[in-house]
Amino acid sequence: MQSQPATADKTVKLLQGGDSLRRVWIVQRDDGVYVIKPEEWYQNVIEGELVAEGWKPIYGDFGLFGSADLAEREALVRLDWLMETLHPAV
Repeated sequence: MQSQPATADKTVKLLQGGDSLRRVWIVQRDDGVYVIKPEEWYQNVIEGELVAEGWKPIYGDFGLFGSADLAEREALVRLDWLMETLHPAV
């Protein structure tokens, strides 16, 4: 379940959601700028039969960052489900 995004850009880091159904790629574009690529796992079931599954973009690419660290911090701030992974409720 861990194929990289189909792009010529350089994948820098993968942040996984706690339920393993959502994730965020930190990617460096060809021009050196970093972007966030959130995805979620989907399954298409028709009449009880699995016909397709895979990762799909949630929001499309967003953000333009000067470093991978800045992109990661923004992902943690913007995506509540990702922050919950690092700091689960007690």
